Amino acid sequence: MSEQQLENAINNNLGADIVIFTQRNLLRVYPKGTRITSSNYNPFVGWEHGAQMVAFNMQGTGKQLRIMQGMFRANGGCGYVKKPDFFLRPDFLLRRHLMDRSEVKKTLKVKIYLGEGWHYDFHYRHFDRFSPPDFFAKVAIAGVEADIKKEITKTVSDQWVPEWNQEFEFPLTVPELAMLRIEVFDYDDSRTHDFAGQTCLPVSELKSGIRAVPLHNREGDQYKFTRLLVRFQFE
Repeated sequence: MSEQQLENAINNNLGADIVIFTQRNLLRVYPKGTRITSSNYNPFVGWEHGAQMVAFNMQGTGKQLRIMQGMFRANGGCGYVKKPDFFLRPDFLLRRHLMDRSEVKKTLKVKIYLGEGWHYDFHYRHFDRFSPPDFFAKVAIAGVEADIKKEITKTVSDQWVPEWNQEFEFPLTVPELAMLRIEVFDYDDSRTHDFAGQTCLPVSELKSGIRAVPLHNREGDQYKFTRLLVRFQFE
């Protein structure tokens, strides 16, 4: 079905019925035909209703495609990700789970220490013509509506190796579907901040501890040197 058909069914209170349908059938969701610019829809509309195949316009770019790429970094990046077990629960348990999004199942703590590698992957005048860049990071959760949250670090001026040392907390009601998004920008007074890298990671794949997290360009290709030093903790 198209994304519009799925949204109409959800608006008519048929969301749980769609999930139950996917317990014994394959469901493919595809972009509506009016997306003539190859834009994409929110993949969570399909994922949180059990759809096994959420088709995308892969020739595009943007937030939704990065979320899609992030989801399939799970399971070794093989292209297959098993959907959460709660989608296979008996009817009455499933309906209760879908309705109850108030209980926090897990809290993710993310501490952004620093970043480095831009001076190897970018020309020294790529961001600012006469001075080093002024980096800041956006740290966010993509997932079900109750879990969506975004935080922003301070801006570190004139540094190729910015040190933020900031921690953020993200309460999660459906951690099985949550995605951690991190984007780095060079601050610009005109508010057209220069893109400096991004990553999107399934929360279910994160391990507690300090990690060197590679960043990617807008299309999802990994930079050779650019990394963030990040600590993950779960409560």
